[in-house]
Amino acid sequence: MTEFIPGVGAGSLLRSELLADGRSTRIGAIHQIDYGQAVVLTHDRWKFDAGGIPQFSFLLATAQDVNEPHVDDDEVLLLRVEGTSPLSLERDLHAVREESLRTALSNNQDPSPSAVLDAELDPFTKNRVSFTGVRCKILGTFYEDDVDGQKVLEFGADVDNFYATSTYRVLKPIGDGLATIASYLKPTGRPVERVRIGAVRYSATRRRAKAAKQADAAVEVNIRDFIGNKTALLGMTRMGKSNTAKIIIARTFVVSERQRAAGGHPIGHLIFDPQGEYANPNVQDDTEIAAIGADHVRIFKFGADGTQPHVKPLNINFFSENQIDAVQGLISDTLSGDESGYVKDFAGMSYADVPGDRSATTHAQRARLVLYGALMRAGFAVPTNFRARINISAAFQQKIVAELGRNPFVQVGNSANFVAVAAADVENVVDKIVELRDAGDADASNFAKDVRWKSVEPIFTTRSGNRSVRGWRNLNPLRSFHSPATQNDPAIEIYEELLRGRIVIVDLHVGAEAVTKALSESITRRLLSKQTEVFTSGQEPPHIQVMLEEAHNLFSSDRYKDDLDVWVKLAKEASKLNLGMTYATQEVSGVAHQVKANTANWVVAHLNNTTEVRELAKFYDFGAFSDAIIASEDRGYVRLKTLSSPYIVPVQIDRYDIALVNEARAAAGDPPLTLNGTAL
Repeated sequence: MTEFIPGVGAGSLLRSELLADGRSTRIGAIHQIDYGQAVVLTHDRWKFDAGGIPQFSFLLATAQDVNEPHVDDDEVLLLRVEGTSPLSLERDLHAVREESLRTALSNNQDPSPSAVLDAELDPFTKNRVSFTGVRCKILGTFYEDDVDGQKVLEFGADVDNFYATSTYRVLKPIGDGLATIASYLKPTGRPVERVRIGAVRYSATRRRAKAAKQADAAVEVNIRDFIGNKTALLGMTRMGKSNTAKIIIARTFVVSERQRAAGGHPIGHLIFDPQGEYANPNVQDDTEIAAIGADHVRIFKFGADGTQPHVKPLNINFFSENQIDAVQGLISDTLSGDESGYVKDFAGMSYADVPGDRSATTHAQRARLVLYGALMRAGFAVPTNFRARINISAAFQQKIVAELGRNPFVQVGNSANFVAVAAADVENVVDKIVELRDAGDADASNFAKDVRWKSVEPIFTTRSGNRSVRGWRNLNPLRSFHSPATQNDPAIEIYEELLRGRIVIVDLHVGAEAVTKALSESITRRLLSKQTEVFTSGQEPPHIQVMLEEAHNLFSSDRYKDDLDVWVKLAKEASKLNLGMTYATQEVSGVAHQVKANTANWVVAHLNNTTEVRELAKFYDFGAFSDAIIASEDRGYVRLKTLSSPYIVPVQIDRYDIALVNEARAAAGDPPLTLNGTAL
């Protein structure tokens, strides 16, 4: 190959990585150039030999002047094809061609289009009209630098000099040269672990690229760009967003297992799965995240019966004291349609025991007694041997015993005041307390005086002041999400699994939207609380990745104004709490600008309207791809911008498949999945 760059030896990185034979092919020269744009002069034959020059192709422009070796030209400009541009003599050539066609039409006996328009041009004229201009954006400059005594390939996102147009040669990168450009990572100071995510794809039409064997130039990313940062997966439904998410999850799991093996902390993954596509096999992938292995993946779902140790119930035990916060959250959400004051009071109280505060604990226990009675009236299955603990004076106990004609209390503490009420007696005891209180009994009034009791009582009695309310009837939709067998709050279990570096899939495809929404918020709230505890103690919070679908419902501009909203809090505090966040949506405009402004990685598939692409065009130079993003509906065809990549790369994302599952299993020391004894 001719030496393009004077003063640079045969072993130079610019030559070996970008300009060597097999890494680029000559397609033309520079016709016009300034600091941001260039027009490339090329010929039909050169384009054909190079496998075509589709829009958005990367091109390289290199200066060469063999007679002036002192010229500083140890640089290569990176161009991206934007469109076409007229050449200086093109108008004249068009006029000549038009005139020749007029003459042919006048002189030819056959006036048909084929006879006139297909007339053979003489070779000289044909070659002259075969030159075309390609309009390009200059993305920046590749150059060599010395770092710690080693030559490295650097990239600057501008141009520090340019020469006369005749000085430049223009090449189309192919093969490994194209892969080098598409996979280039700028230094960020973070560790680098390169992984393949797909192949360069310039256009929806790929015939020439495949024929020229230019359709599989690998695109590699630094998987650590995704750990602890925000990643946007944007595109219409069924455009491959979840496939991309699975690749990122599996690759991150590999990093996590390597860290574990080296004595470091693993990385947990929390996936909210509204469609069940991460927990279950689907037609698109023929496999699922859960295939990585039962030892590494935990699935929380409604209706889990315990027959599979890695599949755990998402159901809450509404009668469990240690799950009362989750119970309160669910009930509050269900009651939210009722404007009664008791609803607001119920949502604003805490019904959990308060260590060190006997008074608060006493009133919380009494309020739970009423709530348990309301749940029983709503038909919730009561756990075996269930008893409700309360602190009640011995004198008041005797009044209730006298009213009921039997003793419903069992002493459970050192004092006669600390008792428990069996499930069969809970409703009767609450009824009697309310009845005595309404009759003016001082002990009953004192027992039920706290705001906690008053906020729960209307749910049990269906009376709020002087009017009737639905009360416990509102709890009926929650019955299917209650399991008397659940021992612990799933939110706590989930966090513990994340600390172990497991992939936790919260399967939400079964269940009423209001309930699954409340559960998701409860889980996220607990995650934020635990991470904040670690952070405020002066320690480094563990790395956890969170995957969210339908992000436009979580991070809307209006919602982003509410600092108390759990999703807003996640978006604002994720980075400092070492929570990486991957969010997927088809509505770019539906996500608050602040969230997008802090997004490090962008994966953009097909969007179907100008409103969304106009919003997207506010970030980086996605605006250049607007028309193509709307026009191209191929699944997995995306425009990719990562934290370490200095420019957008058009990519066909690889399929998440068994090979990637086995790569993840191998990192964990597990054998590959097999079919009939053969590794898949």
